Amino acid sequence: MDKEITIDQTRFSPGVRLKKGTLKMEGRSVLNDPKPFFQPLFLWVDKYISGNPGTTRIDLKFEYINTSSTKWVFEMLRAIKQKKHSSDDLEINWYYETGDEDMYELGEILKSLMNSSFRIIETPE
Repeated sequence: MDKEITIDQTRFSPGVRLKKGTLKMEGRSVLNDPKPFFQPLFLWVDKYISGNPGTTRIDLKFEYINTSSTKWVFEMLRAIKQKKHSSDDLEINWYYETGDEDMYELGEILKSLMNSSFRIIETPE
């Protein structure tokens, strides 16, 4: 897959960079209706994974993410995990700021649901 997706961060939606080997999302996701934002990303990821891309690193650095956006992110991660031939070539990193217990706990929940290589990484504020 040679087409990349880059979306600039706004007050309401995360910055996104999807390219071969790397998927990054960063910022806030407080969209009232996240479907128009996430559906094209989901389709890109589905096509990307179907192409058996090898090692893929996913970096998620949310300052805040609401419940409806979390559902889309989880479904995207789940789709990737289901289609990957080996968990060894999938690395998921969940970043949270020091002291942000809500984002830490959300990372722990996602980690328990994913049952794959999922690291929770504390970063300075």
